[in-house]
Amino acid sequence: MVIYQQHSPEEAFFAFNELYVRFGHKVFSYVLKKLRNQSDAEDLLQKIFFKVHESKHLYNVKYKFEQWLFVIARTSVLDHFRSKKRYEKKLGRILEELNHQSDAFADLSTELLSPLSEDQKEILEMKYIDEMTYQEMAALLNKSETSLRKMVSRMMLNLKKGNV
Repeated sequence: MVIYQQHSPEEAFFAFNELYVRFGHKVFSYVLKKLRNQSDAEDLLQKIFFKVHESKHLYNVKYKFEQWLFVIARTSVLDHFRSKKRYEKKLGRILEELNHQSDAFADLSTELLSPLSEDQKEILEMKYIDEMTYQEMAALLNKSETSLRKMVSRMMLNLKKGNV
């Protein structure tokens, strides 16, 4: 880690690669045990090593690198669960508001959203979680505002009816 912190970019590249080779598998195993989803674990592994890169200046040589790395990994896993829980709660509140007469949506689970495609989930997240305007969404997704409004409206109607 010291080489990665203090040496030329070329030496730092090789040092970072060595850290990834030495510890990547251990971190991945830890994250996979916690998340129980290989795809999410792979994504989080990359984020963890990106955090190592971003915070390399904070590493103190009096501590073992592996301990420091696993503090980052543990924090990242906790952040992952917190953000997932916030996402589900917020989307659940939105669905409750849209259909307050029905208890079917009171307890949102991933099962409710599972029939949606990843694109549909992303659009709902952009609209209701990130609170983006249709104009912002249209610019990002290269679609018209009108088509996005229709898509969101149809998805919400189908979610309320349970016809997704």
